[in-house]
Amino acid sequence: MKSSSFIQIFIFIIIVGVSFFVYKNFFIGGSYINETQVENENKIQEINDSVKSDKNLILSLEYQSLDALGNKYIIKSKSAESESDNNDLLKLTDVNSIIYLVDKPPIYIYSRFATHDKITFNTKFYDNVKIVHSDLNVVSDNLDLIYDDNIVSLYNIKKAYNDNSELKADKIDFDILTKDLSINMYNKEDKIKIIYK
Repeated sequence: MKSSSFIQIFIFIIIVGVSFFVYKNFFIGGSYINETQVENENKIQEINDSVKSDKNLILSLEYQSLDALGNKYIIKSKSAESESDNNDLLKLTDVNSIIYLVDKPPIYIYSRFATHDKITFNTKFYDNVKIVHSDLNVVSDNLDLIYDDNIVSLYNIKKAYNDNSELKADKIDFDILTKDLSINMYNKEDKIKIIYK
């Protein structure tokens, strides 16, 4: 009898341990991660044999997240690098992102580079940022999605237009929760312009 009780307790401990491992590694965090990691030692050695690299190269990266309001956020990049001192921050290259808003058309974001925080999902797009939403098109140098503060900040705007009009402004800030919108110029002397076609 004692040996069968011992076996039952042992099996129970194994089941609890495996369950904890699966829960911790696959269900904590609320985001789905699809990463393909590539060793970069040969390229680094060719560039400079005396310098050691603290970077990890990730190819074909994709993150997905769902917020409390039901909006879905997907970010993809051809490659990403993380520093060994902070693996939560990634520098993304050739970035494509889609935001699926509840009961609204999706927002498409493209940029040459972005900095993405894997924990907070805060993402700063930069260098040739393009935003497409319904008939609205925006070209700028920077777009910051700051989920911690529920703020979207679009700045260094080069062009913002739709089929009927064009906006001349330097910076747009949008509060995701309150839907407050702020449109500004860097120089207080300059005026925001809307040009109708």
